[in-house]
Amino acid sequence: MKNSSLVLCSFAFALALVGSVRAADIDGKWKAEFETQVGVQKYIFELKADGEKLTGKALGERETDKSETAITEGKIANGAVAFVEPLKFQDTELRIAYQGQLAGDELKLTRKVGDVATETLVAKRVKVVAGIDGKWQAEFDSQIGVQKYLFDLKADGEKLTGKASSERQGQKAEVQIKDGKVANGAVSFVEPLKFQDQEILIEYQGKIVGDELKLHRKVGELAEYDIVAKRVVEKK
Repeated sequence: MKNSSLVLCSFAFALALVGSVRAADIDGKWKAEFETQVGVQKYIFELKADGEKLTGKALGERETDKSETAITEGKIANGAVAFVEPLKFQDTELRIAYQGQLAGDELKLTRKVGDVATETLVAKRVKVVAGIDGKWQAEFDSQIGVQKYLFDLKADGEKLTGKASSERQGQKAEVQIKDGKVANGAVSFVEPLKFQDQEILIEYQGKIVGDELKLHRKVGELAEYDIVAKRVVEKK
């Protein structure tokens, strides 16, 4: 009898644990783009579960119109998801109700826009690559001598920003990188460098491998190199 009770308690605990894991799986950003009666709409949902309670916000974009609203009535249980986006449209509050299912890295939703329209959409998880934030140091030979670099990088979703500080034969430069992207460990960005009153676009492409950033560096049409930048461990 005691054994049966123990088994039942263990089973109940396992079910509760599975439910909580599924709920926690929704935490983060989800990106969607879909057709509607009023044109293509782009959304980012920032969601967080606390037990079966779901909170967060919906950031929408259509043509030049942008919106940001806190979701209400959010619930998640056993992978089933529901929430409401109370949207202001032409001084009228529009209730947009979402219902759907969490399936791995996809959030499959039905979107009911008041009594106006019903649409289906799939929001995909925005994967943040942990570990690129911080400073990376590189030293390498080039056609113009040994160059030393310090890359100070930060990821926001798949967007990569930061700066490149360089030194060559006593000459120093510091520029903001542009066109930065990071997704699933793949990294790319551009260093717009001024040289003799001309701007040279230095393109970087590569990947994160632990504490190394392995990059291919293309200096305009002049030269190409493979370099390795190593993570700078800040002393506490």
